[in-house]
Amino acid sequence: MPTLFAWLGNSDLRASEDASGTDFGPILMALETGVYDRLVLLSDHGQQKTQNFVAWLSGKFTGATEVRYAKLRSPTDFEDIYVAANGAVSATLSSSPELPVTFHVSPGTPAMAAVWVLLAKAKYGANLIESSREHGVRPVVVPFDLAAEFLPVASKQADEALAHLVQGLPPAAPEFASIIHRCNAMKRVVAMAQRLAQRDLPVLIQGESGTGKELFARAIHASSRRKGAPFVAVNCGAIPLELIDSELFGHEKGAFTGAHATRAGYFEAADGGTLFLDEIGELPLQSQVAVVAGLRL
Repeated sequence: MPTLFAWLGNSDLRASEDASGTDFGPILMALETGVYDRLVLLSDHGQQKTQNFVAWLSGKFTGATEVRYAKLRSPTDFEDIYVAANGAVSATLSSSPELPVTFHVSPGTPAMAAVWVLLAKAKYGANLIESSREHGVRPVVVPFDLAAEFLPVASKQADEALAHLVQGLPPAAPEFASIIHRCNAMKRVVAMAQRLAQRDLPVLIQGESGTGKELFARAIHASSRRKGAPFVAVNCGAIPLELIDSELFGHEKGAFTGAHATRAGYFEAADGGTLFLDEIGELPLQSQVAVVAGLRL
């Protein structure tokens, strides 16, 4: 049972909708030669359009028609086209390995035609045909052999890792996965933060309220050698003026009225880890000087 494999193309759909009946389309043109007893039709046009075409074709082709639906990311996606076409041919030949098969390269996109050529020459030894109004149906002669095997497209993660390597960027750290971004500027900021995480030095994070400064600080901490130590976040703008030094640096018992016990400050609480001072600009200048001095210790 000679079998023809073809993608359902726009030219074939237009032919099935032509009320004049003068337009055959590539698929019917090939079937009209009488060479084929069976058509395996691959379609990414949806069930309704495909079934309308099959119903139109059934009045003109007496052989068997088998429909295989394919969901393509795009009609030029080589990987999806290859997987769908190879799956259709493989399934057909699994029960009849000696079945003579022909691939029709005219219907569909150029990418579909290219995949048919690859499969015919490198894997199945199938015949290739094309059809046109000017020349009718004729064999496609490819004057060379191909040796190829399908390799899935590298994963997005692998592509991004390669891009990082080429650009001299550090490998992506899972600790920064919660920072959602797309633009190149943010990619550079994240890469800079990853580098800073490997150093023991103060980091100034600037940005409008709500832009994720603490999110960055936590990611830097989690990606650093200090991740096992405390992360202490302090809203400097919420500390009463009279308690700033006490809150930041602690105090001894009796140091001032109301100091009933010795208390460790935020600097001591974060010792060995990370102290995130949010809204540090809200502190009085004198306290900011003390903070800078504390960071140098």
